[in-house]
Amino acid sequence: MKRTKIDEVVKIIQKRILEGEYTVGQKLPSERTLSEELNVSRGTIREALQRLQLERLIDIIPRGGVFVRSPIQKIVLGGSDFPKNVGPELKKSGSFIHLMRKQGREVIVRYLEPSKIIAAGNEIGKQLNIDKKEKVLRRYRVQLIDRVPYRILDTYLLASVAGELVGHEDHKVPLFQWLYDEKKLRASRVTEQLHCRMPTEKETQILNIPRTQPVVEMHRWIWGEKEDTEEVLFEYSKIVANALLHDFRYGYTIDEEAIRP
Repeated sequence: MKRTKIDEVVKIIQKRILEGEYTVGQKLPSERTLSEELNVSRGTIREALQRLQLERLIDIIPRGGVFVRSPIQKIVLGGSDFPKNVGPELKKSGSFIHLMRKQGREVIVRYLEPSKIIAAGNEIGKQLNIDKKEKVLRRYRVQLIDRVPYRILDTYLLASVAGELVGHEDHKVPLFQWLYDEKKLRASRVTEQLHCRMPTEKETQILNIPRTQPVVEMHRWIWGEKEDTEEVLFEYSKIVANALLHDFRYGYTIDEEAIRP
């Protein structure tokens, strides 16, 4: 069968994607630019792009552009077969990084700034319910799964609890395990607050996504307890996740009053 101009354009763009010339999340040149470069009509380019979208190689976002789609499966958090974590992210594994490694995924943690001890300040002091002068350990990083940026984490830990971890950025031992082994502090409960929004310019650069692609912002508070002591709020994190690569699932029981008011 004779190949059409559309077939040729599909093959060219497909080759560029597979060979990494166009990388995951990258915005492709405009229809006009491609039509001039490949010496075909804009209609031909449009048809070729629609075919590539059907092949799940690209995403066409109205008034936003055309972007290379990630071939990576979504991370499903909260009761699913993949990853195999029954319940929310920390309930069984205690660590997103080690959960992914158990699934055979390549995990890279890239620190956007070196970890450091700082004064909590007004905002973090409020989140951790401590004085603004109290010291906290800040860990500001991005997590990459199979070399694709999944989420940004800005974590604050009580320095009195985890200050010894400053400079230890290899994450070889899960935090909860380290806290229990070294401090006899058992992580006991977590509260998370999520909402969806559009990313900031800085977040698009870190996550390698367009401004038109939503992110999920999660605020997380973690408490721990020792024997014969009161529960302590030791961690606050702000997590910004690429919404395209995450699903969040949850379930709950129905109260009796909803059935018999």
